[in-house]
Amino acid sequence: MDDDLAFCLGRFVDDQVELIDDLIEKNKEEEIEKCHEIEEQRAAHIRNRSPQRDKGSHDKDKALVDKFVSDLRQCSTEPRKIRAVTDDQTCIDSLRAELWTKVAASTNYINRLHSLARPLSNTAKFVETCREAVESFKRPSDFDANYKALYKIIEQDEKEQVIDSIQKWWSEKYGDKIAEINQRNQKFNGAVTEPNFAVLSPNSGVIRNAKKLIEARQETIVEPEYFEIVREFVRQLLLLDEEKREHTDANELSNELNSRTIEEIIDYAERWLTERDEIRNRKEEDPFQDRLDEVKAKYGRQRMAHAAQKFAVVAFVRQLAVGSNNDEQFQEQLENIVNQERETNEERETNEERETNEERKTNDESLPVIPCDIGDLNVKKLPVMFQLAPDTAFMNQFRNNSNNIQEQFIASLSQAFSIPCKKIRIENIDCDKAIICILVFSPHGKDVFDSLNGNALDAVARKEAMCKCFRAINANIKSIILGEFGLEIEGTLMDPKWNKKYAWPSNDPTGGEYWETPIDQGGKPYFCPSGWKRFAIKVATDGNELDAKWAKWCVAYHGTKDKAASSILTSGLKFGTYGCYVDEGIPRVYVSPSIEYCAHPRYAYPWKKTTKNGETLWYQLVFQCRVNPDSIHSIKPETILAAQSKEEVIDSNFTNDELEWTILGREDQKSIADDIICYGMMMRTSKVNPKKLAPSKWWKKSDFDLIHKTGLKNDIL
Repeated sequence: MDDDLAFCLGRFVDDQVELIDDLIEKNKEEEIEKCHEIEEQRAAHIRNRSPQRDKGSHDKDKALVDKFVSDLRQCSTEPRKIRAVTDDQTCIDSLRAELWTKVAASTNYINRLHSLARPLSNTAKFVETCREAVESFKRPSDFDANYKALYKIIEQDEKEQVIDSIQKWWSEKYGDKIAEINQRNQKFNGAVTEPNFAVLSPNSGVIRNAKKLIEARQETIVEPEYFEIVREFVRQLLLLDEEKREHTDANELSNELNSRTIEEIIDYAERWLTERDEIRNRKEEDPFQDRLDEVKAKYGRQRMAHAAQKFAVVAFVRQLAVGSNNDEQFQEQLENIVNQERETNEERETNEERETNEERKTNDESLPVIPCDIGDLNVKKLPVMFQLAPDTAFMNQFRNNSNNIQEQFIASLSQAFSIPCKKIRIENIDCDKAIICILVFSPHGKDVFDSLNGNALDAVARKEAMCKCFRAINANIKSIILGEFGLEIEGTLMDPKWNKKYAWPSNDPTGGEYWETPIDQGGKPYFCPSGWKRFAIKVATDGNELDAKWAKWCVAYHGTKDKAASSILTSGLKFGTYGCYVDEGIPRVYVSPSIEYCAHPRYAYPWKKTTKNGETLWYQLVFQCRVNPDSIHSIKPETILAAQSKEEVIDSNFTNDELEWTILGREDQKSIADDIICYGMMMRTSKVNPKKLAPSKWWKKSDFDLIHKTGLKNDIL
């Protein structure tokens, strides 16, 4: 490689790296600004929205449910309503009086048997039994207790059973004792024994009055105790649950629950607690989070694309120098730029334990990815080389496939990129250099390439997922190379046989090539670029292939100062989204048929070099392209001259009204290699500042207000 060209390319790379790094920083600032705007809108939304519902706490809700369940389980296992009666007091008094009459009559009867048996022999025990019975029957406390038992029977028993129950009651309280006395009395005075006192006939006064009492009774239904427990639970539940309180009637819910079994009621309470926990744990819809995520994904994707562009141009220039004396120069330049990126990431990771998710995502996003020679990924495999941090133990473990670590790694990678496992193969493992090489089979190589270069819509998420694959196996990834491993390529990208030196009009044949009459190239004039030297880039195997593909295309030039310049050398000219004549946001690129117009410092900044012998040289670099004439959207005037100097002639070969060609593309198009191809690097060398050269005299008529906004120094113009 020509040493002067190597100097220019080295400066070009440095300028492009600085430019792209500035773009990345500007991108970060824009992202922060956009996110700040959304955060402010979110804050305003929160301030102005209705007060948030109180979702309560799990502990309070659980305490309510636990107490409720405990209280319920102490009650009957089945809900059952009971009766409450209201009896007529007159009937009550009549029943009591009739019972007293019956008991008194029975007492008198036993007293008579007692008196008759007392004079007789062998009646002492019988007499004593009669005396005890009389005392018991006459005792007020016993009578009151017996009456209460009778009244309870009448109060609680069903009507159909009450007569039998009363008769049984009489037998237990009085009749059985009277029957015993009657039986023993048969030995002494059988003639006076009266069996009617031992039983209550259905027509007895006690039973008649009991029937009257029942007929006059007023009955009401009394709810079981747990009904009120349920009502209290519902009241407490609605106090805690604001949302349910708005559309729930407490009485309706209480009645509905009280119609269920206790186990069903308990199930309702436990389900309510579960639903409350789900509501508490449910992430509230945030209409602003999606916008934040979209902004971060958009700007992150753009930064990835910028970084890929930076590494691509460095790697491509390195490839241009393969086999030349400048090989080591550009290899060192590439390594320095990659190492700078790594050091930046390592500074962010000084304390990985405290690293936040956002910081980790930032590190994943800025992981160096170096695109190299990849070919057509629709038919070719994509080689991918992962450079890891040195770790002998890990590399040996990976090489030996301990615990199937290789299969786990491939499985996680395939998931990260959403491609089948069988489409990824481990090709090489270099333990000494801490390198793992894989092959991604077509057509999935393009998916991986786009994901790691910011071309895919979900590129940020894909790259983050890939980095997680390495963290999962405790590996620290430092950089990635896409394409031929070690940046080695077959042959060379330079095509020296097409290098040319273009002379000014003279009779000296050693001055270089010159033609006076413009060549018709694609329907546009191609003038001799006098004073420039051309270094050819191999885009075809020979002249025949070049003519077959691009013979009918026009010749145009593009400067090396703007952000699109680096893409010319890699994958065709990438689009910018800002410029003149077309609406902002429409993909476009600008070229010019005039090399002198593109040589303006706004487009091709001059580089100054002092040689070893102290000589000062100035260099400029411009790219020579072939352009599809059908892709030229418009031809417009220059945009550099000051308003009062529009009559100044920039290039005598063209009018000022035809110096800017606009090539438009589709919004989803990432390059226009089908419409424009760079096939030469044009270098101009001079011993004086280029502004003093005859073709550059028009520079002093520039719009300095516009030019200074680009950061150009006064001494350049």
